[in-house]
Amino acid sequence: MVYSENSKPYLSQSGTKKMEGNMQVSYSAKISKQKQYKDLMEKKQKEEMLQEIKEKKELTKESTEKPASIENVQEQIQHYQEQQVEKTPRKPAFKRLKSFKEMGIVEKLEYLLHFPKQLPPVPCLVITAKENIRGFVVDLTEENVDIKLMDQSVVTLKISTIQEVRMIGI
Repeated sequence: MVYSENSKPYLSQSGTKKMEGNMQVSYSAKISKQKQYKDLMEKKQKEEMLQEIKEKKELTKESTEKPASIENVQEQIQHYQEQQVEKTPRKPAFKRLKSFKEMGIVEKLEYLLHFPKQLPPVPCLVITAKENIRGFVVDLTEENVDIKLMDQSVVTLKISTIQEVRMIGI
């Protein structure tokens, strides 16, 4: 046992190796994969363009050799229409939902009526010309809406008399 300067003992380990840490052994190949994908897509596009050029050359050769027949013209029209269908942009997978403020009165009432069952119902403020009613939307028909008030009583209102619907709880 060896003593240090401040007379505290410490063990001398002369037979051990000095540890060296492995710095970055692995790396992310995300960028290189993206580059490979991009190159592959460019290659496919070039091949498709070459194929289209070859098809056009064959069609022009056929049209110079034979007089244009009705079937040949129909095939060209169909081929052109198929190309146009492929070129049309795709619609997004998700439809954008309106915010509650952007909805109309009937849409707001339907939203509150069909509020997700996993969440507690949201109280709302229904504003009419005569009064303001606080409660929960319980039922909705074409002309009327039933609102359960905070004291558990139910009020029926005509949708035509409603001026505005606001959520209170959020």
